Amino acid sequence: MRRQPASRLCLALSLLLFAFGAMLVTVACGGDDDDERLAAQRLFRNYLIQSDRTAISDVRVQAMVDELPPSFPEHEALDLLGSAFTDTETRRELIVGWQSTGERADDLYNWFRSKLDTDPWRVTADPQRAGVDFITFRDADNPAFRGELRIAQEGDRAIVVLVAVETLSGDDGA
Repeated sequence: MRRQPASRLCLALSLLLFAFGAMLVTVACGGDDDDERLAAQRLFRNYLIQSDRTAISDVRVQAMVDELPPSFPEHEALDLLGSAFTDTETRRELIVGWQSTGERADDLYNWFRSKLDTDPWRVTADPQRAGVDFITFRDADNPAFRGELRIAQEGDRAIVVLVAVETLSGDDGA
């Protein structure tokens, strides 16, 4: 089956929603680029705020909604697909999706696996399920942080999704 050029975003959304364990993105896969962007933003915003009435969330297509965790390794061959975050009183979650047409998923997995097993990062698991490589990791300097990378080969593209979660104490330190 041949993918249409606009389906690149749908592919990324599918993998991002796989990271969420949520619904399909077929509603976001029709129409022009502006309609597709709005549908993606609404889909993520609706998902992100459903779990907590106090949640603040934002979604960006082809842009970063927030900074990556400090010292998180960034691979130069990855192109940003989009990002989303949600904040509640007890946790902050950041999801970022990238793609690469120049690197294979296996090579990206090996690169990230070695970088995330270097201070301050600690790999806690690295299984493969349904053709997707997972790297679960923690920040040794911040026990409240946990992260997961999901890396998959989709045709000639490698897709990488970061899910980073920081549990907040609910205490602002004041």
